[in-house]
Amino acid sequence: MMPQATTTVRRMIIELFGPPGAGKTTFAQALTNRLRRNGHTVELVLSHRPVEGHRQRQSDRDPASDGWIAPAAERLSRPLLEVLALARHPRALSHEIGAVADLFRALPPRNKIWGARFAQYVLRLMHSWTRASAARHIVLFDQAFVQIIGTLVQFGRAADEAVIARALDCSPRPDLLIRLDAPPETLAIRLNERTRRQSALERLFEVDLAVNLDSIRIIDHLHALLRDRGEFVITGSSLDDRSLCQSIERIERELTGMFSAERRPVAS
Repeated sequence: MMPQATTTVRRMIIELFGPPGAGKTTFAQALTNRLRRNGHTVELVLSHRPVEGHRQRQSDRDPASDGWIAPAAERLSRPLLEVLALARHPRALSHEIGAVADLFRALPPRNKIWGARFAQYVLRLMHSWTRASAARHIVLFDQAFVQIIGTLVQFGRAADEAVIARALDCSPRPDLLIRLDAPPETLAIRLNERTRRQSALERLFEVDLAVNLDSIRIIDHLHALLRDRGEFVITGSSLDDRSLCQSIERIERELTGMFSAERRPVAS
């Protein structure tokens, strides 16, 4: 009989970033499952794309049918409901609003309507991060503040390295950053498939393929800046099952080394 894994308690925040279509959610789920199997307590915080969960239940339906209205309706209603829920915690909400305001002052959006819509998403993310910082286990975000900064750079006013650095300083810092990547042709195939499975209403919330692929340039720039700042960034891939498995195993080894270093006594 195989010995059962013992649950270990580690406090760590892990954040993924990468261009759209790189497989961040798939990778986050696979890494979470692997760590849980090996005895770690892991909380997974996913960016919400309602069409994806809905698609799994209705994959044989026509995207133009009425059954595909639900994901778009959920995408409209869910942020409002979550922001209203935050109002029950006025003290934390005040701090989080201030943190979001600092970030948007560093990287102001060009479009005020888009900025208001995006601000409520960042506010909800900030609240999730506040909860994660008090946890006594691993919390894994499939995308968080590095990804947010990349989006603000792409859709905001012109930003030089000093401005981006200020935005990074305004943002919470994870214990570990993982960059996911894929060749542009793979990203294009994945993004086109994602679009094909969406309803016309759902597509109103998306940007076009060229804009999504342009994010590669911004992610590269952010990665270089993080490296210059001495941030520890691990690269991973989910091009196929083999690359996904290899990346997960390598990152688990890195985590094991980090946990071992924490337990190691400091020389006097």
